[in-house]
Amino acid sequence: MRPLLLSLALLSAVACSRTDERPPPTDRFVYPSGLVHRSVPGSTNGILYVASANFDRCFDQGTVMAVDLDRVSGSGGDGLKSLGEYDPAAKTAELGQLNVAPESFRYIDNFAGEMALWERTDASPRLFIPTRGDGNYLHYVDITAPTQLTCANSPQSNDCTAGALSLASGVAGAQEGQPRADAPFGVSVDTSGIPDPDEGKEGVRVWVTHLNPVDSPQRSQTNYESYLVDVPGQEPGLSSADFHPLNLAGFPIGGTNSVVADERYVFFTGRLSNTRISDTTLSRRTLVRVLDKQNLEANQFIEPGLDLGFAASEARGLALTPRSTLTPSAPRRLYVAVREPDTLLIVNVEGIETASNTPKLTVVGAVPLPNGPSQVKLVSRGESRSELVLVSCTDAGVVAIYDPEVGQVVAQVAVGEVNGTQSPQPFGLAVQQQGGGARIFASNFGDGRISVIDIKELGSPQLARLVAHLGVRQDEGESAQCQEEQL
Repeated sequence: MRPLLLSLALLSAVACSRTDERPPPTDRFVYPSGLVHRSVPGSTNGILYVASANFDRCFDQGTVMAVDLDRVSGSGGDGLKSLGEYDPAAKTAELGQLNVAPESFRYIDNFAGEMALWERTDASPRLFIPTRGDGNYLHYVDITAPTQLTCANSPQSNDCTAGALSLASGVAGAQEGQPRADAPFGVSVDTSGIPDPDEGKEGVRVWVTHLNPVDSPQRSQTNYESYLVDVPGQEPGLSSADFHPLNLAGFPIGGTNSVVADERYVFFTGRLSNTRISDTTLSRRTLVRVLDKQNLEANQFIEPGLDLGFAASEARGLALTPRSTLTPSAPRRLYVAVREPDTLLIVNVEGIETASNTPKLTVVGAVPLPNGPSQVKLVSRGESRSELVLVSCTDAGVVAIYDPEVGQVVAQVAVGEVNGTQSPQPFGLAVQQQGGGARIFASNFGDGRISVIDIKELGSPQLARLVAHLGVRQDEGESAQCQEEQL
């Protein structure tokens, strides 16, 4: 089952039919999606920021929570142990009590996607959360204290939809319904410092993808286009110049999924759209494209032709290794999760430094993955070693760990129970580095919990194991009752 692929129209059809208000719960997650982890002074386990997508619309809105991992507890009062403290023979700890304070909880629009963090040096850290609900918003949420969240556009309110930045309505300069970005999904903060012709952006960009191509005129089902959107990180604002059109002759019309920004170039993945608006008989597919930030006015995209080196139908998450300080001229690696076949593509990336006009991307490996690969994250093992690559495999219900030094997936950690067609559906990933080990957090979109996976020693990633669940199952209790009312 792949609920992330359902259309918004279908979602509306299955939403709870009621007129009474039903605010989202403050004590649990509801279809958790985007995750961010922060280590903060005085905290052992840090803070986990979780966006809940409210996918079945059993509640009026989605949420974002700041969860103090030192305060979560189980029914017996036990808390989350530190990395390395769990007995390998022990059962998975069930820590259902989140103990979230009122200031640690804010409302957002429905259908949250990925989430990104901007660690500002001169102000509070800021979260960016794209949502595919009715407003097609990008939410700006400030972390005014480690567990205190503030809506950047409406600081006196606990509802961040008030004044949120819509990517699909009210765009200055738009004509006949374009440009706009329906179903914003992926997000990346760009603090590279490349000069920006729009001085209002103060050199900090937030790049946003969107899943659904948009028609012109709106609702005409004609003249479809997709965009990569470039918004300011400091002060919300948007014009038609911030939308970079993507369609190329010979390629199906599709959406965009995930994005990562580097010194000069921005890399993003392509995702197929509904066959009613896309000619899927075309042989070419958009897996990865590259935008040159020094030629934004010309919308200079580079199509590296990765689909000619590996035939896949679409791509999802991606991650770019940082430049090595030991061998700065060495090629970097781009890891891309593609589907049909479900595979981790390994791409050598050269010529992407600021002074280079000729980036080169070459497929150098393809590793089979469990079903439904989604997000990709890297775990650093220091300058002298290759990063571990994490992939959330939504349909298979596992987090896969690829070790480049071994050349294969060395662990597949099941994050919950798979019952018939029901799966925990891991999606979002966050990493807490701790000395020689790492703790991985995965949002279980399907069962409503956050899975905690420990790698005690990064030299032995094959020993990674599930140690805890945070939150309670969403197919039990109040959420299960709401789902029954829909039938």
